[in-house]
Amino acid sequence: SGQWGSQKLPSLTAELSGTLASHRLTAQAALPLLPPPALARSLDLVAQRGTRLALQVDGAWTPQAAGLLPSAEVTSAASGAASGTASRTASVAAPLRQAPAAATTPGAAQTSAAQGGRWTGSVRSLEVAGWNGEVLPAEPSGRPWAQAKEVGATLDFGATGQLLQARLDAGRLTLAGGPRLRWDEAIYGGPSGRITLKASVENLQAAALLARWQPEVGWAGDLEVGVDIDIQAAERFDADIVIERRGGDLSVQDGVDKRLALGLTDLRLAMNAHDGTWYFTQALAGRTLGEAGGAIRLRTTPERRWPEPQAPLDGAVQARVANLGVWGAWVPPGWRLQGELATQAQFGGSLGAPEVTGRLAGSGLGARNLLLGVNVRDGEVAVRLDGQQATVENFVLRAGDGTLRLTGGATLGAQPSVKLAMTADKLQVLGRIDRRLVVSGQGSFLLDPAQLVLDGQLRVDSGLFDASQGDAPTLDEDVVVRRADTPPPAPDTAAAPATNRRVDVQVTVDLGTQLQLRGRGLGTRLAGQLQVAAPQGKLAINGTVNTVSGTYAAYGQKMVIERGQVAFSGPPGNPRLDVLALRPKLDVEVGVEIIGSVHAPRVRLYSNPAMSDTDKLSWLVLGRAPGAAGRADTALLQRAAVALLSGEGESGTDKAIRKLGLDELSIRQSDDDAQETVVSLGKQITDRWYVGYERSVNATEGTWQVIYRAARRFTLRLESGLDQSLDAIWVWEVP
Repeated sequence: SGQWGSQKLPSLTAELSGTLASHRLTAQAALPLLPPPALARSLDLVAQRGTRLALQVDGAWTPQAAGLLPSAEVTSAASGAASGTASRTASVAAPLRQAPAAATTPGAAQTSAAQGGRWTGSVRSLEVAGWNGEVLPAEPSGRPWAQAKEVGATLDFGATGQLLQARLDAGRLTLAGGPRLRWDEAIYGGPSGRITLKASVENLQAAALLARWQPEVGWAGDLEVGVDIDIQAAERFDADIVIERRGGDLSVQDGVDKRLALGLTDLRLAMNAHDGTWYFTQALAGRTLGEAGGAIRLRTTPERRWPEPQAPLDGAVQARVANLGVWGAWVPPGWRLQGELATQAQFGGSLGAPEVTGRLAGSGLGARNLLLGVNVRDGEVAVRLDGQQATVENFVLRAGDGTLRLTGGATLGAQPSVKLAMTADKLQVLGRIDRRLVVSGQGSFLLDPAQLVLDGQLRVDSGLFDASQGDAPTLDEDVVVRRADTPPPAPDTAAAPATNRRVDVQVTVDLGTQLQLRGRGLGTRLAGQLQVAAPQGKLAINGTVNTVSGTYAAYGQKMVIERGQVAFSGPPGNPRLDVLALRPKLDVEVGVEIIGSVHAPRVRLYSNPAMSDTDKLSWLVLGRAPGAAGRADTALLQRAAVALLSGEGESGTDKAIRKLGLDELSIRQSDDDAQETVVSLGKQITDRWYVGYERSVNATEGTWQVIYRAARRFTLRLESGLDQSLDAIWVWEVP
């Protein structure tokens, strides 16, 4: 076994032959180390149990004093495995060269080592790949992560063995996926810690790299990016680094079967440092993206290898985004952006405390989500930048027939803060056919390192929430989707930074008089006021929502909501319920009462005066006490049973009756001795008038019935057909 720093080598095979003056090293090693997650994802590396290194080097040692060449022979090299494999002795691959006898004495070797020297050699081959945990084979196999061949190297050592300088001759390192790192010169060391590097990165395919980091965006294209590096760091620091487009274009997914090309014509990022002056330049141009360009200058001393925070800063940036829609690939699925943005800014101050002056303007701004019913359009924005202040001169968004306006600004610098005021005028927040919400009101927002304050007053101008149809299925919040071609994310062991920011939320929501709720048998308007707060950073709602002119369908009947309250007192997920729905136009009060909480509601039959559940159900379903009429009402009771089985949804029978435009449709047996089958149907014309028709299947003529409810206890009934009658019915309750 071997050692690599603090890590043990699970498997190591090495063969060293020759003399110090001329030798060859062949080695294979397994390290229990994996590449950083960012590098593995960028190069599409398949992570295994560790990293495998295969190396073949030819070298020669030259001491500082001429003629003193060590002649100690290197006879063999050890090999073994941490797994317990017995060590073995490798054969000498080449005949050993004999040095002069005068150099074979211990004193001569010690003198040579004490004087230092130079090692020169050639890396015949270098290959880095994944290791699966097995014993290393004789030859490398599998896809390499990085490989290089025929690279010359020179190492200079001092008298005490310290590395004075390392130099690589021109060479190339090929990385997984095709990128190549090519260098003309690479030097490290010297009295001043000298660094010299002239290198370039070739064949860097941007689409493949971006697709590994953002697979959901749908990157594609043939854009090739090149990187040129020229660094000279000694007593002075000089550098030229350029990242630029070499050719090709990028595209993103825009819809299911549609792609959007960016139309890139120019892409360049550059850094130039000479004589203590640092320049950062940017240039971007694309048919879809727009244009951006700028130059920023920092001034420091020539020997510094990065400007200090106090370094003076100046420069300018200008940008224009022709179509924000192209950035829609970076927003959540289902959202679309539109509009144009432009900015001009000048920089001053220092690197640690920059000052910005200029303007940010946008027109035709919008965002829409058809699934949610959000459609914001025709937005305008104008922001003035003045040193460490940003002022919102104009910010307007339009949705429906209303608008949203923002005023205020932000303070930049060491203690940033944002303070905004909002005014909404008939703003359509939701515009879906089954979900509509229009609001008006005012509010303010303050955010700084010490606090977050949000207060306001909102009023619902109109709204509709129809729960007749459920939403499309969605995944739970604890479900994580991982693509087969995407490596799992590295575990985040860092704890979330604690914040002492005070949160103060005070928002009043007035539901108004035009907010409707429909579905699941319920049809009503909602009214009331709610107070929204956030004590200790947790959302809380206090207030009561009342139903207005509401109805509720249950047990095959359409009842009127006499009392309907939903009371919030803290967490919004489980309010208290107090609902009473009564069947109208009866001589007694009978219906359904719902009390308890949303998570644990209790539903029971209600009546006034009190009666048994059997009598309550008879009054609720049949509209009379049991046995009050001499006919069998099995069909209506069956209909009530069907309503119970259908749960919250509408039963198939109710749907059929509603489509026919009727309020009643039943089949029953007559009360006489013949026990004939009778079909009845009826329609409630108004609250007082009812028209019905019934006919026996064996009769040649049916009976029409007109009922007029003159008062609560007085009813007139007119029948025409087989029987002609006019009945006046007066109900008198005897206590």
